[in-house]
Amino acid sequence: MIDAAKFTEFKVSGNLPSPEGSALKVLELCQRDNVTLPEIIQVMRVDPVMVGRVLKLANSAAFGRPRPAVALTPDILMSVGIQSVRQVVLAFSLISGNRQGRCPGFNYEAFWSHSAATGVATQLLGAATRAAPPAELFTVGLLSNIGRLALAALYPVRYGELLAQAGGQLSAALTALEMEDFGHTHLDIAAAMMQDWGLPKLFTDAVLFHETPELADFDAASRSYRLVRCLHLGARMTDNCFMPKQERGKEFFKLLPLAQTLGIANGDLAKLGDQMLREWIDWSTLLEIAAHEVAPFSTLDVTPESSVTVAQEALKHLTILVVDDDPTVRLLLQKLLTAAGHTVHVVGDGREGLAQAARCQPQVVITDLLMPHCNGFQLIQGLRQTELGRSIYIMVLTTIDDEVRLAKALDLGADDFITKPVEGKLLQARLKAGMQTFGEQQVLRHEHEELRRRLQELSIANQRAREAALTDDLTGLYNRRYAMERLAQEWAEAERSHRPLSVLMLDVDHFKQVNDQHGHDVGDAVLRQFADTLRRFSRAQDVTCRFGGEEFLVITTDTALDGALLLAERFRMAVERKALTATGISLHLTVSIGVAEKRVTHANIDQLIKAADDALYRAKHHGRNHVEAAA
Repeated sequence: MIDAAKFTEFKVSGNLPSPEGSALKVLELCQRDNVTLPEIIQVMRVDPVMVGRVLKLANSAAFGRPRPAVALTPDILMSVGIQSVRQVVLAFSLISGNRQGRCPGFNYEAFWSHSAATGVATQLLGAATRAAPPAELFTVGLLSNIGRLALAALYPVRYGELLAQAGGQLSAALTALEMEDFGHTHLDIAAAMMQDWGLPKLFTDAVLFHETPELADFDAASRSYRLVRCLHLGARMTDNCFMPKQERGKEFFKLLPLAQTLGIANGDLAKLGDQMLREWIDWSTLLEIAAHEVAPFSTLDVTPESSVTVAQEALKHLTILVVDDDPTVRLLLQKLLTAAGHTVHVVGDGREGLAQAARCQPQVVITDLLMPHCNGFQLIQGLRQTELGRSIYIMVLTTIDDEVRLAKALDLGADDFITKPVEGKLLQARLKAGMQTFGEQQVLRHEHEELRRRLQELSIANQRAREAALTDDLTGLYNRRYAMERLAQEWAEAERSHRPLSVLMLDVDHFKQVNDQHGHDVGDAVLRQFADTLRRFSRAQDVTCRFGGEEFLVITTDTALDGALLLAERFRMAVERKALTATGISLHLTVSIGVAEKRVTHANIDQLIKAADDALYRAKHHGRNHVEAAA
């Protein structure tokens, strides 16, 4: 991320977008483990507009409230959830304070609309892949591009100029210009801002790498790996919503392999996309930002064209970048190549060449070797270090007797050369021969991609089979087998790092009566809704499992007994205040919870679980609907 001293300088300037006043106080309160709901409400009531927004959220269709909420009470706040309140307060505060600015060419309204859509898409994708709690995923998506807004505020004039160079688009080309001009990108600043606001490292890492997930060195089985790719895919789906209609089907087809790496089938991605569009409209109304009508993803034509045919056709009309400090040579090559039907871009040195390559994405680069600022050798090396540059056909301009420099250029990755002075027919012949080789490589690359896709599908099938073996069919939570495996891992980590570890054992009170009086269908529906409540009020690091029957286990990492007791009390109150409904029957149930922290007296995970189970027994003995700590 950005250097700490530099970020402090930005903060001191007062130009960084940030929550202020009562919103900032609410965010600080929500980060405390021991905060009470009345404390949060007391601060929120200072800002009637904020209260109105939260009530509007509470009355939205997502919560299915039978009667509209007209006042902010602990019951209302509990039903919405502290994390949901936190995200809506942060979103409202940032948006209301940054609807316009001084950066020319920066479309503030479109920025927030795009951010809201990314938040919704990330939330849905993350929920489908269990990357993190949905309430927090919206915030991550919403803030993933906040660094763009920060740069527009910090350097309004210069950032407007860079934006114009990038064609007015918040794109990869603009990111490259940010690094070149400022020495840091919007991603660095966004991650630093989120860290400053107290968001977990899991989320700041996701923002840092979401534009280039292939550079993130996360284990494929880790939650960080899934979260980075969820955010990447969510941003790409949002980009799709802002494309011309005729391009959306082809571009959406390119997203299907990305979704498959997350275990999301093609049809499921389209359904998630349609749900995203609906919820984007809802959030836009709530946040009072623009959202345009978009054709549903399920209506897009995603019939794949033959990659080989497309590649061969594309070779007839190439995009070529000419890099040379001699304006006469540039003009000559531009005329020769344009006359042959190619699209030609010309720049004067290697530094401009790298930036232009990111913008126009050429199939061919023709470069001189000796240039000021950044020479041809540096350009070749820089291109070959990027995914885009590795697929470009590079020709160097040289003289007949310059064998040493030519050999060096070829060693660095150049594909061919042509001698000066350039002769038109020879250039076309060398280009044609090179493109035949390039076309064959494209075919091989297509075949390789097809093989990789099939292997990916097999890997996904294996992953789904493993997930099915570790997932409870009824509730969708992890099952007892996974709970024991994961608890053993967390136990070992706690031993190594000397960090606290606690577990909660939960049991639905009088559940047998529900089955006896209303039948197992109602009982199953109650357990599913109970599991949903646990998901909603869990934190990002909590691992929630169905242990068996009406018993559930929550593993709370990096959490001592006091923090685990507060979480347990939050669960107990949430269950007590929520009516569980099934087949027209409304039931008010309670839960008893036993809590135990890993102690030196516990020899293994079995003893830790037994301690929590004994505490649960005492909670039942004390009248149920009770939280009890292990002795």
